[in-house]
Amino acid sequence: MQAIIQSSPAAITLLELDGTVRLWNPAAERIFGWKTEEVLGRFTPVVPEDKRAELHDNLARIARGESILGQETRRTRRDGITIEVTLWSTALHAAGGQTLCLTVIADMTERKRAEEALRFLAEACTVLASSLEYEVTLERVAHLAVPTYADGCYVYLLGEGGTVSCVATARDGEQRELPRKLGPLAPGGSAVSRVITSGQPELCADRGHAPAPGEDVLLPCERAARSYLCVPLLVRGQPIGALSFVSARHSYDAQHLALARELARLAALAIDNARLYREARDAIRLREEFLSIASHELRTPITAIQLHVQELLRQLSRNPEGLGPERLRRGLEVADRQVKRQLHLVNDLLDVSRLGAGRLVLRPESLDLSVLVREVAERFEPELARTGSRLTLEAPAPVPGNWDRLRLEQVVTNLLANAVKYGQGNPIGLSVEARDGLARLAVSDTGIGIAPEHLERVFGRFERAVSERHYGGFGLGLWISRRIIETMGGHISVSSQLGVGSTFRVELPPGSA
Repeated sequence: MQAIIQSSPAAITLLELDGTVRLWNPAAERIFGWKTEEVLGRFTPVVPEDKRAELHDNLARIARGESILGQETRRTRRDGITIEVTLWSTALHAAGGQTLCLTVIADMTERKRAEEALRFLAEACTVLASSLEYEVTLERVAHLAVPTYADGCYVYLLGEGGTVSCVATARDGEQRELPRKLGPLAPGGSAVSRVITSGQPELCADRGHAPAPGEDVLLPCERAARSYLCVPLLVRGQPIGALSFVSARHSYDAQHLALARELARLAALAIDNARLYREARDAIRLREEFLSIASHELRTPITAIQLHVQELLRQLSRNPEGLGPERLRRGLEVADRQVKRQLHLVNDLLDVSRLGAGRLVLRPESLDLSVLVREVAERFEPELARTGSRLTLEAPAPVPGNWDRLRLEQVVTNLLANAVKYGQGNPIGLSVEARDGLARLAVSDTGIGIAPEHLERVFGRFERAVSERHYGGFGLGLWISRRIIETMGGHISVSSQLGVGSTFRVELPPGSA
């Protein structure tokens, strides 16, 4: 019996019916922290104040000959930490007729902790799956963590230009509110910045009271915490944000870190799914819009050709000898313009397919950008005459480089066509120069202009800043132009003022492609 007591992994104690300790095995020393010689002959030190009545009730039951089987309760360790235990007690009759209480105590803290973590993660999973509006579900998940696991829970996402935003917060009354925008990433900055930059978690178990090195770069919630942990939100191995727990009560350990990493995995999956759904929904919307526009745009030139051909045929049927050369020429010019327009629309669609599949092949050659721009401008003379726009070309010197001639002609044609279309017959400026090691092209008009909120959108696929009802086209020209220029290693931008006009600028390194 003595060997079993000494080797048992569970704590075994023997108490007198007043709570005085008579036996304290090695497992009791390990679980509770008191040595045998410190507790023998004393009232058991492991029972917290709010469980004293329960202990005396148990001892009274033992005195009546009852047994206690699998009672779940709490006990206190020497370091003051309360642990969850399950105990079994029975009476032991010693020599002389004295009744003692023999108790076996199993520390259930880790099992209870694991069960609680599983319940928490299951609830978080249910919340995250309840909606594709991840901003709302992340806020609800953050509130699940407070106060059970943290005094403050924060979710950060990485945005455009490396800017970090706090998209969900939950905190108790003492935690400071965080700004929603945290600024750009800084590798040596706050824990959040370090975690997102490195993709690795960070755990501070106990900061103590002394300022740590780099303390001034921590976020206010990190500085105020006794302990904090921060884990990355990873999507296909790439960090998209971070999840942070801070606490003045907990001392975080490896198990807390594992819980946070699993929560971050679930959150990142929910965010990714929501974003993919939104992208798919937007793609469907764009497809529907495109099909609507395409059916109209592709039909328009055919209708125009058909009307002019029918009119010519009617005139010929009335008077086979009376159709004059001038009338025939005008009809053929209209048909020619519409055929070119149809060809341009079809080519745009083919380019979308090539660019989307990454199959755009550049064939660079030595050329002078000034000459190329002048040739494109000359091809626009009939259209400029028809609209009444006056074109001013500034190309004072050669601008040599190594580019794909046909694709560069396509870009210049797209930009000049837009200037004619939206210029409303007003003057158009076209300039070419070499400066600071770059070839620079600028196309400006004094037409309707673009509203500030639409400036970046005009480079999107199937996007336009004006109604297609008044201005034709697929909304592909600028998107194709930007993809071509970026493939050549260059950059295209726009500046505009509504009602005043727009200027598109292209910058190309001379040795591109």
